Amino acid sequence: MTITPAVHARRPRARWLAPVLPVVVLGLSACGSAGVSGSAKPVTSLPSSPASSSPQTSQAGAGTLQAALESWVTQILTEQYTEACLSSAPVLPAGQDAETLCKNPDALASAKSLHEAWAKPGVKLPPEGKVEVSKVAAKGTEVTVPDTAVKVDGRTLRSLELIGATGDTDSFSLTFKMQKHEGAWYVEGFDLKL
Repeated sequence: MTITPAVHARRPRARWLAPVLPVVVLGLSACGSAGVSGSAKPVTSLPSSPASSSPQTSQAGAGTLQAALESWVTQILTEQYTEACLSSAPVLPAGQDAETLCKNPDALASAKSLHEAWAKPGVKLPPEGKVEVSKVAAKGTEVTVPDTAVKVDGRTLRSLELIGATGDTDSFSLTFKMQKHEGAWYVEGFDLKL
């Protein structure tokens, strides 16, 4: 008599997310909020927004949420991770020190993971390739922008994130949390749901 093990069918997940997810989740303890969405699927954040080292930004923030997000994504793509993280200082919760948070290796790893998800072969990165954010209606001082509204070299961040992914990617989403503070817009963080 032969006993065969029972095999239970599972829905495959996007493979690229496996190495990125632990790094991004670790980064939460360093510089953002963490939560759980659905069935124990992490939600991640990295405080960030425009910083003075990018030509599109200033430490005072940006006049539009599109300009703030374009600058932040440009900083990630040009590997200015610390600058991107530090630029969120005006919208960090009271009592949190941006310099301390952004020196944490987990924060750096989170930013590098985003860079790897977006910097794909054949895609021109800044300054050659342009980062563009679609017009998003701002109602109030906080807005969420989906990755489908951001393009690099004419391709949405979502399409870049899914290059090489296999299996069910329907539940995957990446959104940016934007906040207006003293008349300027900043990238407060991001949420990654799997």
